[in-house]
Amino acid sequence: MTDTDTALNPTPTVQGMRDFSERKPIRRCKIVGTLGPASSDEATLKQLLEAGLNIARLNFSHGNHETHASNIEKLRRLAKETGRHVTILQDLQGPKVRCGQLLEGAMTLKEGESYALQYGTKQIDPKVIPIDYKDLVNDVKVGQTVMMDDGLLILKITAVKEKEVEVVVKEGGLLKNRKGVNFPDSLLSLPALTEKDSHDLLFGIRSQVDVVALSFVQTPQDVMQCKNMIKALGSDIPVVAKIEKMSAVAAIDEIAKVADGLMVARGDLGVEAGVEKVPIYQRKIIDAAGRNAKPVIIATQMLESMIQNPRATLAEVTDVANGVLEGADCVMLSAEVAAGKYPVECVQKMASIINEVESWPHNKTKRFSNQSASSDAEWEEHKAIARAACEAADSLEARAIVCLTLTGSIARIMSSWRPNTPIIAISPREDVIQRLGFTWGVFGMKNPLFYNTDILLQDLPQLLKSLGIVQKGDSIVITAGIPINAMRPTNMIKINRIN
Repeated sequence: MTDTDTALNPTPTVQGMRDFSERKPIRRCKIVGTLGPASSDEATLKQLLEAGLNIARLNFSHGNHETHASNIEKLRRLAKETGRHVTILQDLQGPKVRCGQLLEGAMTLKEGESYALQYGTKQIDPKVIPIDYKDLVNDVKVGQTVMMDDGLLILKITAVKEKEVEVVVKEGGLLKNRKGVNFPDSLLSLPALTEKDSHDLLFGIRSQVDVVALSFVQTPQDVMQCKNMIKALGSDIPVVAKIEKMSAVAAIDEIAKVADGLMVARGDLGVEAGVEKVPIYQRKIIDAAGRNAKPVIIATQMLESMIQNPRATLAEVTDVANGVLEGADCVMLSAEVAAGKYPVECVQKMASIINEVESWPHNKTKRFSNQSASSDAEWEEHKAIARAACEAADSLEARAIVCLTLTGSIARIMSSWRPNTPIIAISPREDVIQRLGFTWGVFGMKNPLFYNTDILLQDLPQLLKSLGIVQKGDSIVITAGIPINAMRPTNMIKINRIN
């Protein structure tokens, strides 16, 4: 066996390689789909991967560890069988505040009536609503708003007493057992991780999920608490902060700095802020992610009508298109895939919309074109190389930017500048390849031996040609840290034309 054979063996695969080899347009924005009863059988999972699902979301507000473990096993196996990578996202339930068990299973709240909110799990007095949050009286103030059942019921706080909070109903309706309760004006002293979340997180680490989503983030400290726990458990799984509270929107730049990604969780954010404000907050969150080179996911009701109907509405198509135009790394399907009648068709439709939008001539804005190196106090050598690679690739209309990377950070930096050229990240670490699956325009390729020799750098163009990724006459831009076997940060850029 030659040195070249050693460097290129085993034969690597690339996420989305089929599109490269068939010379099709390469879809950059990724698709997240939530697994559930409608999408957990093997046949449907395989169809979802073939339709273009990039990230499988496991919602730990539902299901048990046995169900999630089964889905993880099937996803890993089917990904190998189909030759398609899939990133597994564990979405923790988080500290959701709910009302308790009501006397008749439900009660009608009438406009103008007064009630007391009191810590508890079961209702004893029909005028007292039990709330499963023991620090309620310490965290709210008179005049603040309380919302129940996804904002359908609105109450105003009129008094805060030693053991209860008095409220008056502003918009009434039927309140049922265990419905969610929101405090949009309050900063609650809830833990970032509940006891259930901690157990679920341990399961996720043992099961080698690729990304963790932290629900109801309020401050950067919430994210750090989760990351510190992950580190203590011997892992470095990235954490996506779900932005669904006004306190998180107010601290978005600080949260973006410490999180590994952001999610625009539009459901609870709409309840907290009012649905009219969600579009501007969505833009604000996406911009913060871009400034900090972090991936961002747009979630909730993107193709909601397709839960029941085979076709999306014009408004939904426009919503997905606008998400792509605003710069989302990923767009997410929830109940559409988890419980809807047309899970595969939803992914196909979303992929079709993304492909259409990304083909538009005016959808070519490059972030690096108006970012100045001098404005970044922490500008480093590898960032300058990344920017030069993006500019060179777009100027040459290169087939790909190829990053030889250990951690994937250089690929994420390039992605945040949105080059026209797709990015292939080659890493010896399988976990890095999996995690890059939710980063815009980045396609992972594993070669576990390339750090043992510099031969890969020399023979890389022919390797990509043999895989059908490039062909004669194509240009590629390569970045690496040399010498490779010293595992240096990226410090080199090379341009190759394929012979």
